[in-house]
Amino acid sequence: MPNQYFDQLIDQLKPLVYDTDFDTLFQSLTENEDGPTRFKLKMELRRLAAPCHRTVDLRNQVDGECHPYEYNGRRHQLDDVAIEIFERGLETYKGVFTQDTFEQILDADNHLRQAREEERAFAQSLADHNAEPLNGQSPFPNADNEAESYLLETFHFGQYPYRAEERMNFTIEVGLEDSKGQTYNAVTTDISITGMRVRVDDEHSFQYDELISLYFTGLAKEFTVDPDTRIPYRVVGVQEVDNKHYLKLNRDPDYHSAELDKFFHRFINGYKKRYRVNVDNTYNTIITKGHEQLLLPRMQQLPVFFSESNRQLVADYVLTTDNNRFILNNWINELNQISFGSVFNVRRSRWLLQDLLNKKSARLLILTFSITARGKIYNYSATVEELQKTGLWETYVAFGSQKASWRVYQIDLRPVDLNQAWQPQSVPKNINVPFRLNPPTAQVKRAISPLRYMGVVNDITDSLNGFFDTELDKNNLSSLKAFAHPPAVPIRTKEARLEFINLRSEKRFSYRSRCRVRVGKYVRDGMIIDLSVSGLQVQIDTPVAAEKGDNVEISMTGFKKLYKKAKLEHLPYTIASVDDARTTLRLKIDGDHEQHMGSEFIRFLIREQRDLLKLQVENTSINGLELCLRNLYCDAPGSLPIFFYRNKKRKTSVRRAGLSNWPSDWVRLLSKLPGSQQSALNLQPLMRGSSVTEKLLPKLEDMDRTSEPVTLLLLLRLYRQSGEDIVQTQWLESNDNHAIESFIEQCLPNSIFRAVTVTLSRTGKPDTQFIQAELNYISRYAAYRAQEIEEDLWQVYAIADTVDVTESLLEFALPDTNTIEEQQERLNTWLNKF
Repeated sequence: MPNQYFDQLIDQLKPLVYDTDFDTLFQSLTENEDGPTRFKLKMELRRLAAPCHRTVDLRNQVDGECHPYEYNGRRHQLDDVAIEIFERGLETYKGVFTQDTFEQILDADNHLRQAREEERAFAQSLADHNAEPLNGQSPFPNADNEAESYLLETFHFGQYPYRAEERMNFTIEVGLEDSKGQTYNAVTTDISITGMRVRVDDEHSFQYDELISLYFTGLAKEFTVDPDTRIPYRVVGVQEVDNKHYLKLNRDPDYHSAELDKFFHRFINGYKKRYRVNVDNTYNTIITKGHEQLLLPRMQQLPVFFSESNRQLVADYVLTTDNNRFILNNWINELNQISFGSVFNVRRSRWLLQDLLNKKSARLLILTFSITARGKIYNYSATVEELQKTGLWETYVAFGSQKASWRVYQIDLRPVDLNQAWQPQSVPKNINVPFRLNPPTAQVKRAISPLRYMGVVNDITDSLNGFFDTELDKNNLSSLKAFAHPPAVPIRTKEARLEFINLRSEKRFSYRSRCRVRVGKYVRDGMIIDLSVSGLQVQIDTPVAAEKGDNVEISMTGFKKLYKKAKLEHLPYTIASVDDARTTLRLKIDGDHEQHMGSEFIRFLIREQRDLLKLQVENTSINGLELCLRNLYCDAPGSLPIFFYRNKKRKTSVRRAGLSNWPSDWVRLLSKLPGSQQSALNLQPLMRGSSVTEKLLPKLEDMDRTSEPVTLLLLLRLYRQSGEDIVQTQWLESNDNHAIESFIEQCLPNSIFRAVTVTLSRTGKPDTQFIQAELNYISRYAAYRAQEIEEDLWQVYAIADTVDVTESLLEFALPDTNTIEEQQERLNTWLNKF
């Protein structure tokens, strides 16, 4: 698209940005444009129309005399040219001083070019240090000679606005009367059988939940409706949009009129094809659900749902997919029970519950590993505080980090709202649509009724790898028994599994079974901890001298007890990898899988004995449980996902971000940046400079939908220089502690430090079955919108899921300091400025 044409459209649309019917006018003027072009136009208009909070001082920068010019509490110093531009901008943008007006003043035909060049030189000096001002856009043009925008459209997870009745777009006069007998003229914007939305032209004092009387003056002129009949309505919403006042009204449920209901039913059914049913709520639901269903199969974090018993957290359920189940793999004991709940012992539970009471959220950083001995699996876990208090930090980390099971988890907890467990589809019940979701049964309600909290477990081991290089003091090894979990499993956590399109070439099943391993002349007892048709993972009791590529023989002694006729001895495998401790072996089959007895036996298990592999198949024992837990997670996910789109011309763009109700400093920071608003978020810290094209897209190009996700670490520094707020970034792929510590040192004197993991994954085809009811409903009244949104979902190419790990990183890098509290105070002070 030529830049000149783009600029003409922008200029044509500028005066309309603050009009209430902007979206309608925008659709009309851009109906010949494709979706990405309309998106680009709208984002640029939002950037230009964003209020500007900077003070302009042109003294010593222009030839003309400057005069004080006060506007909205700020005193600018402007020459005649700038004043003319300023006032023309106020007229264009309905009295708002915008980013567009500011840029026009700086680009004016006078000696401001010198100031512009100085500003550009300043920007270049910052760019040399991977930094730039927080002004909402890049100061450097892209290949199309257009400034890059960092603003992304947003949607809110878990918000599926439901309407019990169809609502028709219809405008007609009505009268309102308050409790004091004061009357007002109003006009409807949409109506349903028992509700409506009206615009009140006069000044009013209507309040939420106020009972008012309404009479149909307009309908009385065309239909047999008595204009003097007062009908009670209750105010359920009060809005102000562009100085116009809107009321959302519901008819008082105590008022019954079969005649009125019949009239409105006939009226809406007769006119809805002409005036169109308002389907905005359904459209927004499809946006939300469609993106949720693209994210959920690829989420790396593990949701855990807790009840509470005697001031202890009880991990009742985990919600798993193919991509997050790796977290559970180290928490399956020799009896094939999930033992993850034992992390939350009495002491940790009470500390977390106190935090949840005081702050409504809590965080636990836990270091874990496991060992096998005498046919049993022993789990160990410790917090940073516990290790420092006992003086066993170096011993614990040195010993544990050698194990293949070594993991560091960041666990964030919050209360759950069980009212969100069931969310009806956003289509009125009286409308026949395919694939209706059923409410939870009484059995499901009983199952979830004890739940009080949800935690999300993030594996952040890779981001902290550089901090695990310590010397092992074998004299203290016996002291690590204090961190061993009890051998019995007091809490039997159940798995609820969400099934999606398979992301892997073959399924891998977590299952514990005894075995015997022969490597050369050495024979060791061990345990199979997961299996697939083409390989095994085996943990042995004592180390063995083995290397990648060595041949081994496996005897499946545990399965042999159950399947006496199966040939399960001396099965040949090849070592694919071995951990540093030489106790965990990943094995693969070389040659033809079809002729391998171990592969044949595992295929038999998968096909005929799936009850043995129950932890890997969908839990169907409680109907609807998975859906309820899915809704509870989606009510407030613990991350901020960014969605990449690729159009038919294979051009990739970043277009949407998903917002959560979960309070997060990362989202708070982004929402305070210039240009961020309710429907758009400034992603400058993530996308600034060439991050997308040089850091993210090359990784995604090397992946497909079956690839394992790739995680990068993004470090941020916020500071002030020359009167500007500056953001500096550094991307780390191999996360060494020296680079992290060096970056933190820059931030400690007076800057704000943040650290965010960015997990990249490619998407597959959208789950249209889950949104089929909403798609069919929209197709009845706005087929083009249904087609547009479905095409949008098919264009989602990849996801960058972001999680704030600042506190966890600081806890490792600077233990025994007050840095975390200082950084939090510094961030709060900075955010409060905006």
